[in-house]
Amino acid sequence: MVAGPRAPSPSPQSPETASCSPKPEEAASPDTSEQSQLSPPPASAAPVRPPLRLLWWGGMAASEWLGAGLARVLFYPTLLYTVFRGKIPGRAHRDWYHRIDSTVLLGALPLRSMTLQLVRDENVRAVITMNEEYETRFLCNSSEEWQKFGVEQLRLSTVDMTGIPTLANLQKGVQFALKYQALGQCVYVHCKAGRSRSATMVAAYLIQVHNWSPEEAVRAITKIRPHVHIRSGQFQVLKEFHKITSEAAKPETVRQQ
Repeated sequence: MVAGPRAPSPSPQSPETASCSPKPEEAASPDTSEQSQLSPPPASAAPVRPPLRLLWWGGMAASEWLGAGLARVLFYPTLLYTVFRGKIPGRAHRDWYHRIDSTVLLGALPLRSMTLQLVRDENVRAVITMNEEYETRFLCNSSEEWQKFGVEQLRLSTVDMTGIPTLANLQKGVQFALKYQALGQCVYVHCKAGRSRSATMVAAYLIQVHNWSPEEAVRAITKIRPHVHIRSGQFQVLKEFHKITSEAAKPETVRQQ
């Protein structure tokens, strides 16, 4: 059991041209050098290559699969590094979690040992889990265990290290947080280290609440939790989220005017 530290982030399909079978008339006539070049014997016909688009998608699937496998292999070593950074003093120290505003806290895995601290001290009544199930199976409360403490869990599984939260999941998570904001209660948003997947979710929340740009949202989070690291793909989905949010807010702005 890992003890949690105390807290204060193609080209169009263009298959190769297949060899044409000789027409019946051509098959009956004597072979010529020209005919031999245009119609090679079936036995020596080159196999048709898969369409480039299929190869591209196959490569993407393999890349994602390898990324997920690597994340599993490195999960515990990187988690131990997170614990280590949470315990050492000085400039290398990293707090386990930070409060972003009156509603949202952003942090690393909410270990079982932290449950009462989060519920009693931080008024946490909801948890947004960006981890895959294997990451929280042994160290964190299950959904049923959270319920015993009056906490609702929303799991939006995203692959560690290389994963990008989907636009649909960002929207779902933001609405979940806003529900508890309206109740005056707090939401703990986390992944493994509270740096990337969960920071992307919190940035989407700030974009929604304050109508900030992705740059402004990330900058605000970084001021509070300096070690957050939002990757380029995650930043791109935040841009998509911001575009949709801004377009949805336009009719309301017109009505208010």
